[in-house]
Amino acid sequence: MAWRTLSRWLADLERRGELLRINRPIKVELEAGLIADRLVKHGGPAVLFEKPELPDGSISEIPLAMNLFGTTERTIRALGVEEPDTIGKRMVALMKPDIGAIMKRPWKGLPLLQSALSMAPRRIRRAACQRIVHKDLDVTKLPIPKTWPQDGGRFITLPLVVTKDSDSGEHNLGMYRGQIFGPTEIGLHWQIHKHGADHAAAQEGRMPVAICIGGPPELIFSAIAPLPDNLEEYMFAGLLANRRLRLVRAKTQDLLVPAEADIVIEGYTIPGETRTEGPFGDHFGYYSLEGEFPVMHVTAITTRKNAVLPATIVGLPPMEDGYLGEAVGDAFLPVLRFQHRDVINMFLPLETGFHNLLILASKQRYPRQARKTALGLLGAGQLMFIKVAVAVDPEHQVKDLEALLDALDSKVDPQHDVITLPGMVADQLAQASPWENIHNKLLIDATTPVSKDPLHGSNPPIGPDEMIIPSVLQLPAVEQARMLRPAILLVTTKIEGGPPPDSNTENPNDEAARLQREQISQLINSIWQLENTEHLRWVFITDNEFDIHADGSRRRLLWQLFCRFEVSRDLHFDSQKKRVAWDATAPIPSETGPLPVRRWPAMTLHDSEAEKRIDNMAKEEGWPWA
Repeated sequence: MAWRTLSRWLADLERRGELLRINRPIKVELEAGLIADRLVKHGGPAVLFEKPELPDGSISEIPLAMNLFGTTERTIRALGVEEPDTIGKRMVALMKPDIGAIMKRPWKGLPLLQSALSMAPRRIRRAACQRIVHKDLDVTKLPIPKTWPQDGGRFITLPLVVTKDSDSGEHNLGMYRGQIFGPTEIGLHWQIHKHGADHAAAQEGRMPVAICIGGPPELIFSAIAPLPDNLEEYMFAGLLANRRLRLVRAKTQDLLVPAEADIVIEGYTIPGETRTEGPFGDHFGYYSLEGEFPVMHVTAITTRKNAVLPATIVGLPPMEDGYLGEAVGDAFLPVLRFQHRDVINMFLPLETGFHNLLILASKQRYPRQARKTALGLLGAGQLMFIKVAVAVDPEHQVKDLEALLDALDSKVDPQHDVITLPGMVADQLAQASPWENIHNKLLIDATTPVSKDPLHGSNPPIGPDEMIIPSVLQLPAVEQARMLRPAILLVTTKIEGGPPPDSNTENPNDEAARLQREQISQLINSIWQLENTEHLRWVFITDNEFDIHADGSRRRLLWQLFCRFEVSRDLHFDSQKKRVAWDATAPIPSETGPLPVRRWPAMTLHDSEAEKRIDNMAKEEGWPWA
């Protein structure tokens, strides 16, 4: 079933025992987000803060809801389907209906007709989202959280930002975080690649904007979905719900907004006007640092009766956004397979921040087919941000990360199968990129070569396995060592002067960066010069900040390997390109050397005093992680 309102979704969660109500005051700054993080890390319930405490000590009249999508099962149920690919199958059926079957059995076309009719939004005159018109324009009174100590302020983290094309009038619904600057000013973080930025660039005068918060879950899903350019998010929301989405004209701006939203903030931006936004603890586990972004000037605030403000947090994975991202990937797989016929399956692991790793199972009927498939995807929608793509055999289980290690170990010859793509599009939030919005990409072909491929029948030799570990541990720079597979070695090292995890490293230190590069180079060469390492094809190097032998270390390892790694700077081959070393140590900012290293941000770590308070509360109240 689809959920007409946010309150109905919350009621269902409560009936199932998946909603934690907290009726004691909880600070929206540092405390609420910390509780939500604890819950998502322990697979806990959604949480409703009934008395969110604002920075001035007052209690908001509007409750705050978090961790609404904090498990795979909960996210799928929020979408009103039993399997996420049901959504994609509906879209494919509309894109290519089975006319022959419908001609023979016309009634077979009724579900298709219903889906088509549901996509057309319905405009109404009066709406629940405008039940209360607030005369006092002050967004600071809303229970908007600040999660991380170094955040630049309080951020709207589940915003449904409405803009429209000034020529066609088509509306766009995007999810761009909003920083609260003051009672009537909000910073809009729409990146250069997004439709909101397109609309702003084409606008000659003031551009109307609305930030809608809450409403049924399909609205949130629509705002983050990688839709074709000719499909409006409002239409997709109707398809998800299997009913026409109701829209109402905004009170002060020429925009249509969802009638069932809980909160609507109306306003406008002025062409060319920006303000410094950030820092913000982001989905790569680091702060995205300050930047210049548009300012929204608030002209109206409306709410429904008994409104609830939903919010999420992003930071060191796994986080709630990971479950939403997985659902998006699964839901749109049928569409992707329809558009790219060689795709069998794909997976974007949440531990890598999604944009850093794509595992792609492709048809492999002719030589290098999987490589062709991967290259096609690297220009498809938001997959353009992918940093590392690994192509695997059709039968490969893409969500099995142990199977990925098997493929890297037994099927990849670095000389032939590791390909770099220089100067490609990067995520604006990718802090490891040498330049904003630009990085190199890496394509790894981990498929079995087919007949008529020059590599057919060849298999990389078996690696040295554990026999080399004692020798590796004797190297002065090595602190820990572990064989992940016979040909895959993981080591940790300590970088003198390396960026501290809890603070931003703003100023370049060219000498320290040079010493870091030398240390890594010497470490790699020392390993490769050891006996029995001629078939050691992979060396992964990370900082020494976690125990690589501990239970659950694989998740932390994936995060470090892909969120700190930059292809052009951190990939090293031996002289014959038969062995590759992957440096995932945190880089020291520098202006000289082979490539620049920009400011290196701090990791998203909670305030220690807030942690003590919340963990004590958890023991008193019996909260799930206590």
